[in-house]
Amino acid sequence: MNQERFGMSEHAIPKFDELNVTLKKATGWELIGVEGLLPDDVFFGHLSQRRFPVTWWIRKKEQLDYLSEPDLFHDLFGHVPLLLEPVFADYMHAYGCGGVKAAKIGADALKRLTRLYWYTVEFGLIRRPEGLRIYGAGIVSSKGESIYCLESNNPNRIGFDLERVMRTQFRIDTYQQTYFVIDDFESLFAATRPDFAPLYAKVENLPDFAAVDVLPTDLVLNAGKHAAVSIA
Repeated sequence: MNQERFGMSEHAIPKFDELNVTLKKATGWELIGVEGLLPDDVFFGHLSQRRFPVTWWIRKKEQLDYLSEPDLFHDLFGHVPLLLEPVFADYMHAYGCGGVKAAKIGADALKRLTRLYWYTVEFGLIRRPEGLRIYGAGIVSSKGESIYCLESNNPNRIGFDLERVMRTQFRIDTYQQTYFVIDDFESLFAATRPDFAPLYAKVENLPDFAAVDVLPTDLVLNAGKHAAVSIA
């Protein structure tokens, strides 16, 4: 696992300088410490330069299962290991560059891009031959949602479609009502590589979908007996 490549364990918080040696060599990324949530333009600027902001404070024990804002546990153990994967690292870089452009277009474009981040980087699922697996950091950093997203019959699991994602609302105060499932990181990167400006213009005046909606055109995937709590 990528945590092992970093030398991460439950016994200590690793030093960013030591992690950066491995990360820079693998994908050219580096970690920077921040106090909390950053303004959109600052956050996108860091990603576009292959810098990933990691919050320096860590949650209390009683907050282990859910927090409404990121902490060190979420960022370092949820997001950072995937930055060792070249295709996903490139996707994050492209997302940052796209964010810089979206900030210049306006608030609606930023809203659409935020939804893409939410339903992929934070709460994404991926199909593997052995079943659905987790890659979203928001799920990884919650034991309860890690089980719920794969084993519960309550949420929708829908095949990834870029326009569908950008038109779908989300909740921040509960487990997700819908998860979007990618086939692999390569297809995710390919789907999100083009310039989003035409898509922003297309969806700007179209209605949004509620987080719980299932459309006739959706590819609906069930939890199935082969789903397991596992990290991609």
